[in-house]
Amino acid sequence: MGWMAQSLLATKWAETDPQGMLAYIEKQPPDQQWRLRSAFYTAWAKSDPQAAFVAAKELGDYGAQQNSLQAVIQSVAEKNPQRAIAMAEEMSSMGHRADWIMRSIYQKWANQDLETARASALSLEDGPGKVQALSGALQNWMHEEPYAALDWLDSLPMDGTVYNSRKEVFRNLLNNDFEVAKEYIASKTDAVERREILDHISFGNLAYQKDFEAIQGIYDWIGEVATGQTYDNKVGDLIRSLAQSDPDRAREFVLNLPAGNARMNALGNLAQQLAERDAEAGIAFAMSLAYEDEKQRALSNMSWQIARYGVEKAVSIVSESSDPMVQRQLASRLASEWSQYDQPGALAWAETLSDEQARGQAMQSVYQNWMQSDPEGAFTYLTNSVEEGKQSDYLRSGFQDWSRQDPLAAIEWLDRMPVTMSESQNANIYRTVASNYVQHDPMAASEWIATLDEGPNRDQSVETLVRSITKTDPEAGFYWAETVSDENKRRNTLNQSVQAWVKTDPDAAFEAIKDSNIGAEEKDALYKFVSDAKQNQKN
Repeated sequence: MGWMAQSLLATKWAETDPQGMLAYIEKQPPDQQWRLRSAFYTAWAKSDPQAAFVAAKELGDYGAQQNSLQAVIQSVAEKNPQRAIAMAEEMSSMGHRADWIMRSIYQKWANQDLETARASALSLEDGPGKVQALSGALQNWMHEEPYAALDWLDSLPMDGTVYNSRKEVFRNLLNNDFEVAKEYIASKTDAVERREILDHISFGNLAYQKDFEAIQGIYDWIGEVATGQTYDNKVGDLIRSLAQSDPDRAREFVLNLPAGNARMNALGNLAQQLAERDAEAGIAFAMSLAYEDEKQRALSNMSWQIARYGVEKAVSIVSESSDPMVQRQLASRLASEWSQYDQPGALAWAETLSDEQARGQAMQSVYQNWMQSDPEGAFTYLTNSVEEGKQSDYLRSGFQDWSRQDPLAAIEWLDRMPVTMSESQNANIYRTVASNYVQHDPMAASEWIATLDEGPNRDQSVETLVRSITKTDPEAGFYWAETVSDENKRRNTLNQSVQAWVKTDPDAAFEAIKDSNIGAEEKDALYKFVSDAKQNQKN
């Protein structure tokens, strides 16, 4: 009742004292402001749309501004869609996405005047806004006269907008009406066009809340209209709905499918659905399968569901399994999830796993999270509790994940790695960190690499940097490659940079080679790239 009263108040207040209502909204709790603004700006736009629009534009908070602009435009669109379109375009110029609002405007307009709305949508500049406008203009027509609307869309000259609008139509109409989808696809004799339509249909949506026999009918139809990869993928989609409708019959159905990708997709999706309801039942199903590759596919598909719906129960099932594949496919994901909130418990469990491979993978998953939350403790554990031959694997996987998440924090701890690391192992970890850092921020990464002492760590990092920047800036790649101390690595990185550089500016590459401090033999090999490039240009 409180919210209803406030909405009525907003509507009446907007008519008499909009500025007073704005002040009132700002004093309300944040969770109420959003709804009050929507009601207020909707009401204000009915009496004074321009004032409401200007006031919405002047709001300082980006989210509040977008919410209020949308409320104004939605209200204006009821009676004046052309003016609403102009407002939406202005909203877009302010940095707000207006695709959705364009769809809504044109849907309202088409309710009043379908032909004019369609013509207006087609006249817009190509882009996402036009796609949404055309889709909105066709929305109600599609539901009332789907074949007429589809025929009209098919009659348009094909361009990017029409192509993407067709995909929107397939998603919004065909995904909700199986009979329309069947008839429309049956009218397409071109195999490529038919495949394009099928690719954008979600058979999970079409089969939603249908009984088993109806879903089986959809499966039979898929076999008539789909081929190859499209068929394999769509059968897999359909099995999710079968499993939701009748898990026992779905299992029997899937096990009777012929060998191939469709069966593998179906097994994976069925296992996923079973595990979402009951982890033990999902694992039991996977282990009942006759072939190793099918077991592996089913187990790998359910790992996320099992970790999400109760780690504690799942770990006992995994520990008790006598099949090493269960541990290998599930333990690592479970350990990673568990260690997010109970690192000692997850580590203790991982150490008890009977399968050596699974044990190592699970412990490394725990270690990845541990390194980021307590690097000093993680390093101490590594030195005291992990045999030397495996320490580099832990560090490499740990720094791999850490440098993706927080490269600056990761590089701070690179120099504190255990002294038992070999030179090559150490350099490989530097390469891993450099690769992730370069992808995140090439300039900052290059500044860090420049501070490294000469040697394998720096060489591996420079090699990674050159590989990343050579395509876009071969000149910089060349100068970095020149600083590599290892002769073989320097030769390889110089070759990479020069091969890319001569494609755009062989003369500049030639001058750089001539002025470089490398040996004559290395220069001669690089000059050949320049010579070959110039010869190709002449030809």
